[in-house]
Amino acid sequence: MKLRWTIVLPITALLFGCALLGAPEAERTPEPTEVPATPVVTAVPEETPVAVAIETATPAAAPTVPPPPTPEPTPTPEPPLYGITIAIDPGHQAKPDYGMIPLGPDSTEQTYACTAGTRGIASNVYEYQVNLDVAQKLKALLEANGATAILTRTTNDVNLSQSARAAIINESEADLAILLHCNGTDDTSERGAFMMVPEHDCTEHFSENTEAADTILASYCAATGIAVHKLPGITYRRDQACFNWCTRPVICIEMGYLSNETEDLLLTNAAFQDKMAFGISEGILTYFNSEATE
Repeated sequence: MKLRWTIVLPITALLFGCALLGAPEAERTPEPTEVPATPVVTAVPEETPVAVAIETATPAAAPTVPPPPTPEPTPTPEPPLYGITIAIDPGHQAKPDYGMIPLGPDSTEQTYACTAGTRGIASNVYEYQVNLDVAQKLKALLEANGATAILTRTTNDVNLSQSARAAIINESEADLAILLHCNGTDDTSERGAFMMVPEHDCTEHFSENTEAADTILASYCAATGIAVHKLPGITYRRDQACFNWCTRPVICIEMGYLSNETEDLLLTNAAFQDKMAFGISEGILTYFNSEATE
């Protein structure tokens, strides 16, 4: 009995498996498919932002350094003749005026209003032209040194009496007036330069006139090489109307002799006239510098 059940059972199992294999696919019971687990996400509540104050260390204040002092501007030195007025009278004129005028404000004596002056013995150049040429050069030099320079005339075609020239000088309130002249004489050997100044009782500025005349004459002769005529080179006059009518310090330089051929050719030469003007200008500088240091 036991053997029979042993045979029957395997056969039965084999048949059952064949039946299963022959059954339609749809009828098979599907095996359960594992569904992947959906991860559970737990919402994290948003945190309220927290303001955090971060303290930064305040740097130590730098020491206050005062700015360097502003340097004082270097003052521009004033030119040497700043504030000085010089009146220049180029003597004579092209057309002489032989009308008569008083020799001075209170004088009963008469003199010519203005003469033509002398003339170069070799050059034939008139004195009034030489005087004007030098005057214009002198004016430029004085102005370059800061002076106010005034000419009583700027052309030869004028009619100015000696008293009228003095009036221009007085009106300018000149610190010094200088009359420019050349000399002439029948003696052709005469030569040299000299100064004329008013007599002591003809002016209130005698000492000033004398000192200025002496200083300027020395400078003029040194610059030009023209010798002093008859030392000491200063003569005192009371017969000059321009002197007598003038109330300012005033001198007159006779720059040389047009009646001497050698000096004539020098005095009428443009390049030499530069030396003449320079010599007078340097003398004026020296005079007023010495006045300032006294």
